[in-house]
Amino acid sequence: MSVTGVSEGDSSAASTAEAAGRESAARGRELVASRMAAASLVVQSIPHEMSVLKALRDRLPRMLVATGIGTSEGHARHLAEVATRFCGQPARFVSTGALAAAPPPGADRDWLIVFSQGLSANARFALSHAEAWRGVILVTGLGMEAGEEVPAEKAGWLDALDRRGVVRVDLGAGTEYGVLLRVIGARAGYAVSWSLLRTLASMRLESVPALTFETEALRGAQENAETRADTIFGPDESVSSFFSSDRTLVLVSEGGALEFVDQLSLKLAEGLLRPRPRAVDVLEFAHGPLQSIAKEPASILYIRAALPSAQASDISAGRKGRDQEEESWLRRFRSTLDPSRHRLRVVDASLPWPIAAIELEAIFDVFVLRAITEVETNLVNWPGQDREAALYEASPDLPVKNTDLFLNPPAAYSLAASSVAWESRTWPEAEARVAAGCRTALLGLGSIEQHGRHLPLGTDRWIAEALLQSLEEKLGDAVALPAVPVGCASEHLDFAGTLHIEPATLEALLVDLLRSLSHHGFERAFLFTAHGGNLDALAEMGPRLCESVLPLRLRIETDLRVGAMQSEVVEAEALSALAAGPHAGEYETSLVAHLRPGSIREEHLVPGRMVEPGEAQGIFYPSLRPNTESGVLGDPSAANSERGQRYLSAWVDLLVSGYLAAFPETPASTEKNPR
Repeated sequence: MSVTGVSEGDSSAASTAEAAGRESAARGRELVASRMAAASLVVQSIPHEMSVLKALRDRLPRMLVATGIGTSEGHARHLAEVATRFCGQPARFVSTGALAAAPPPGADRDWLIVFSQGLSANARFALSHAEAWRGVILVTGLGMEAGEEVPAEKAGWLDALDRRGVVRVDLGAGTEYGVLLRVIGARAGYAVSWSLLRTLASMRLESVPALTFETEALRGAQENAETRADTIFGPDESVSSFFSSDRTLVLVSEGGALEFVDQLSLKLAEGLLRPRPRAVDVLEFAHGPLQSIAKEPASILYIRAALPSAQASDISAGRKGRDQEEESWLRRFRSTLDPSRHRLRVVDASLPWPIAAIELEAIFDVFVLRAITEVETNLVNWPGQDREAALYEASPDLPVKNTDLFLNPPAAYSLAASSVAWESRTWPEAEARVAAGCRTALLGLGSIEQHGRHLPLGTDRWIAEALLQSLEEKLGDAVALPAVPVGCASEHLDFAGTLHIEPATLEALLVDLLRSLSHHGFERAFLFTAHGGNLDALAEMGPRLCESVLPLRLRIETDLRVGAMQSEVVEAEALSALAAGPHAGEYETSLVAHLRPGSIREEHLVPGRMVEPGEAQGIFYPSLRPNTESGVLGDPSAANSERGQRYLSAWVDLLVSGYLAAFPETPASTEKNPR
């Protein structure tokens, strides 16, 4: 036995383990260094715009919802901040955990953008409800490299996401496994964010000056990162002592700029294996952070970059200059510190925000590599690696192969077979739709007329449009035309804003529209109205209209039990038929609450005149206004958007039944469950 009580065998084993640890630590540092050297070329290879997003051009978002975990969280936050601050595009970051149970309300109007370099198990929770969103984009390095072998479980997920219309965007960095710290992907994620936002702006024919820059300047800033780091920490200065875990570490910046580079605090935590530093704006420093380190040793990185020139000129109007103001903030900040306890380093980026994010990533990579080299930190075998699986490998179940969930066409989906608005197509796309076998046209009539003080004039047109879109999606073999916006509305002419055409005018308009359809190869047309005032005119002109448009076969739906259907669904909701009303009551108001959120004037949700069934016709004609000054028949105060969605579904189901009865030879009529 040795003098210390440790056997020679134990000592030899410990020595071997220590040597292996040093070897893996060195291998990790080499891997980090090699990726640092390759990163700028990868960033430079990311395209200016993402052509794959053109698959979503007919479903542009109301809002972008971005999410990600770990390094990817920084990219999601960055995209949301750049979108709102520089692009005028509403966007927000949502934690992946918040998306795990269910998508947020309104998801069907928004795009979900998920950043996950390796499609981690945890990140899949955000993708579990892909079919609920207007569009879903997955930014990943997994399965994007030629010849890359993807594990079977992840391959199954990629296949399921592809079938649900998720658009995959290449991060350009592969999965970058091997060490805890991501380097190439950490930089590439920003560039992909900019490309996505440029593409979205391009589809709207907008420009984003803040995302216009010289690629050589960005490449040079990354390759010059080591020199920049030398001006912040001297070549012979100990970087590891500045970042030592026994010192509180704080990141500070100005103008809310840390929202662009939230990832930097995680880079320091993962790269240095220390607690994640606090990141605050200089305006927030005196509201807690200062007090927490006032008597404690602390290291502070003060980060600065310029605003894009266009925005800087707007914001700095009336100021003596941005540089003077920035120096003023830094001077004020310095005065709050205790030089005996606090060590400050100022990190100035040469590029403006948001482009500076990549430059700062490169500079911080140098900080991390120098620090872990000094203390031989092991990023290959990191602490807790043997215990993380319980959380790290938690994943939702693989989505089942159910085509009923397939609501979003994938990137390669043929436009000729997809459901998009007729007027959004080009003429070759319209031609291809007919050539693909869709020979039945759907035509809905609306009206521009008063709907009380609380509903917009376009209520009936909006409802007609929604019915057409839903009917096309349900049937699959018919094409929805734009809703005819105006109709026979003489009964509402005493209210300002109402537009009326005479029945003869409507008939002439329909003859011309339907004949043009026949000219383009359509064989059938299904016509209905979302405005009751058109019914009498349609019934009277029906036989003439059908004969005038031959050989086109025309079905005019005037005999559907719409009124009975409305009564049944209102009764099913345990609501009063009187409150539902025949005009601008709870029924129509709930529909609009679902179709056009925010358009209802809530302050005017008050009861109108209540009418019994069968009484309405005599009240509408010749003019409604003498019988109800507000223009409302019913009580809209109980309206509810969720109920409106159910009302719409019931109406669509009724139209589907009428269509299948009219055209039993169409493909949709042979399917038990038409999509």
